[in-house]
Amino acid sequence: MPLNVSPLTSVLITFLILGLLGWAAAARVLSTSADALRNSDFCLAGSRFGLHGPRLFLIHVLPNLKPVLYAQFWISIPVFILSEANLGILGLGVAEPLPSWGSLLRELEGLMSFREEPWRLVPLVLLIVHDSSVTCSCRKSI
Repeated sequence: MPLNVSPLTSVLITFLILGLLGWAAAARVLSTSADALRNSDFCLAGSRFGLHGPRLFLIHVLPNLKPVLYAQFWISIPVFILSEANLGILGLGVAEPLPSWGSLLRELEGLMSFREEPWRLVPLVLLIVHDSSVTCSCRKSI
């Protein structure tokens, strides 16, 4: 990513890249769910009554895909947050005037003593708590 861009542009580029690289897993889950719904009784009955193509999709398939869409959305948010934090630690994430977890954690690199400024550990603790809560919620759903 170019280093001479504005902070807002760096946010847009970072999340655009994360979105472009992270859509495949959600698309795979949605495709599998849509295939399962395609062979369901209510879709077959709808096609027998004359619903085809986009209308069958809008009336029967899309409303039944909403829970899967919501789940994929809420699962992808922590993944993108952790990915941005990793990019920020490397200096490839959001530009400097804007705060991000990665840039806050990168500041810990040069900190010699935590006794002088213990509040600088807050982003690290929050990231660990966030990561452990995501892991626990994923294990419960499996």
